[in-house]
Formats: sequence, structure tokens, C-alpha cells
Amino acid sequence: MRFVNDHGPLPLLDQMAQRYGNGVKIEYRQREPGQIVIDFLKQ
Repeated sequence: MRFVNDHGPLPLLDQMAQRYGNGVKIEYRQREPGQIVIDFLKQ
């Protein structure tokens, strides 16, 4: 799943880590002010 937003979703990332642990890998594809792209990969 790809997540695109204008700011870093830190609460969402914390929730994903708590719920899925190592089952989901989080990879930043773009990390610039106003342009955040994150891929969530099922392990």
C-alpha cells in the first residue's frame, strides 16, 4: 500500500507498528517537507 500526504503521519506509523509489528515493513520513498510518500509492505 502506498501512502501519500503533505506531512509525516507519525501517529499512524505508531499504530501500524503496535498492531502489526514486524508483519508490515514501512519504507519512505520520499521524505521532503510537503511531500511524504511511504510504502507499507506485507512481510
